[in-house]
Amino acid sequence: MNDSFRARLRALPDFPEDLPSFDPAAAPGDPVELFRLWLEGALAAGVRQPHAFSLATADAGGRVSSRMLILKDIDDDGGWQFATSRASRKGGELAQNPNAAMNFYWPELGRQIRVAGDVVHLSAEASAADWDARPASDGSPNPTWQLYALKPREIEFWQARADRHHIRHQMAF
Repeated sequence: MNDSFRARLRALPDFPEDLPSFDPAAAPGDPVELFRLWLEGALAAGVRQPHAFSLATADAGGRVSSRMLILKDIDDDGGWQFATSRASRKGGELAQNPNAAMNFYWPELGRQIRVAGDVVHLSAEASAADWDARPASDGSPNPTWQLYALKPREIEFWQARADRHHIRHQMAF
């Protein structure tokens, strides 16, 4: 083990003193409403790409991987939408094992939101509309583009505190 590297990591700053407060007892009961409130707070604080999240998937053998994606929407059925090519690694993993977890992290606010659940394919029409709405889309169809919705089994809102007594607000469905 490299003690100087470990010491350097341990010396990195933790969270600042001026983090937002969070009282789970006063939070909306609807996790989508709470997410939207926190997203608005992230936008107001100047967080870059607050709609970006890490998506963790696993293949049929349970080997995990993660990557960054963009939240597309939260639909009326409570599905947290994202898209990718079915031919990509994550598309293949979702075909083998349709379970995933999203993690949004806004270090400026000391906040993260974890959403875990089952992933379902949305319609070919919805997928094509999503492809066409992309800023980089040239208008030609992409037959492998797939819009997915993660249907939460659990959601956790996590608020850091400078004293390291972090607040976790967990919801299970």
